[in-house]
Amino acid sequence: MAILFWARGRREIVLDGTLQFSFEESAFFQNGDCSKNPFWWEYPNPLDTDLAAKWEALGKPAALRVTIRGNLSAVGMHGHLGGYLREVQPVTLISVGPTSRCQWQK
Repeated sequence: MAILFWARGRREIVLDGTLQFSFEESAFFQNGDCSKNPFWWEYPNPLDTDLAAKWEALGKPAALRVTIRGNLSAVGMHGHLGGYLREVQPVTLISVGPTSRCQWQK
């Protein structure tokens, strides 16, 4: 029963983590934990314009530390080629700051 609860989605929760983009990558590392596989950051989404403006104002860092209110999808195949376990669907941007990129392999 615990696995079923873990696997389902959640709505309107606060998420904090490292966000990084590159070719065919839209990765969100929950709690900034680079040792775990990231979630897919929904793209496009309602926060794109605001997030891009903040990224530019910060000098276009390699990655962002973000805190958002949003939804977390149920476990499945998400993102590029279904390579991500979950998808983060941002609704409200709470904070944004620069951080270092996570090193990981798909």
